[in-house]
Amino acid sequence: MVKVGYCGVWIRDHLSEVGEDFIQHMSTLYRRELKETKNHVTSYHSFCKMIYVLESLNLIEFTHEEPASRDWLKHRKYYRIKPGMENNLKWENPQKYYEAKAT
Repeated sequence: MVKVGYCGVWIRDHLSEVGEDFIQHMSTLYRRELKETKNHVTSYHSFCKMIYVLESLNLIEFTHEEPASRDWLKHRKYYRIKPGMENNLKWENPQKYYEAKAT
């Protein structure tokens, strides 16, 4: 079950299971799980921001890009957990660490 505010932990757990995944797929799964638990559903844009934050904190890394199924869609960007960062405390509240890093 997903708890609101734990998007970073959800991404970590998901990537731990699958190895690597692209943003749209992760966002769809996360939002579906939130809907099932009747929690507030985050937007795709907010999910993309979380990916940016996790990458900025060196928790995840870009692995490769694939062409989209349609010409007008963005390419699929795949990410994985950066080796050795699986148990980092920053997963619990990445936004806090990102804001501290910015100041």
